[in-house]
Amino acid sequence: MKLTDEIKQMLDENIVYLATSTRNGEPNVVPIGSAYAISDNEILIHDMMFVKTRANLEANPRVAISFTDTKRWESYQLKGSAKIFTEGDIFEKVLEIMKIKEGRRQKDHMETISNPKVKERVQRMMELHKSMRPKAAVLIAVEEVYSNMPEM
Repeated sequence: MKLTDEIKQMLDENIVYLATSTRNGEPNVVPIGSAYAISDNEILIHDMMFVKTRANLEANPRVAISFTDTKRWESYQLKGSAKIFTEGDIFEKVLEIMKIKEGRRQKDHMETISNPKVKERVQRMMELHKSMRPKAAVLIAVEEVYSNMPEM
């Protein structure tokens, strides 16, 4: 299934939710701050702190991603299969993308926060994130794309 340019941009600009499940079907959903479309049917995310999610991915590669872009009033669900890379070209690609995009995204995000306490908390989280190295790259092959919006 092909990702449109608009969906690719929305993935890059919004927090997305990654749904995984155990081999027995026990669901788990986590927010992901960075998801990058690297082709018309592949999404790359980095594993910084996955525990349950990583165990689920290793047991069952089937995933779903859901996100809403409130500026465009669009919402999508993407389904597919994930592969984990701890070295090699895909892992290096996630490091490269992080260097390029994270600084810009963090700056843009900080400009939208007006509450000083929230801004301070987010700043601390961003500093922690900068000091961490991803444990893995997760490459998702998108097989299905669904709009979450009602047809009008």
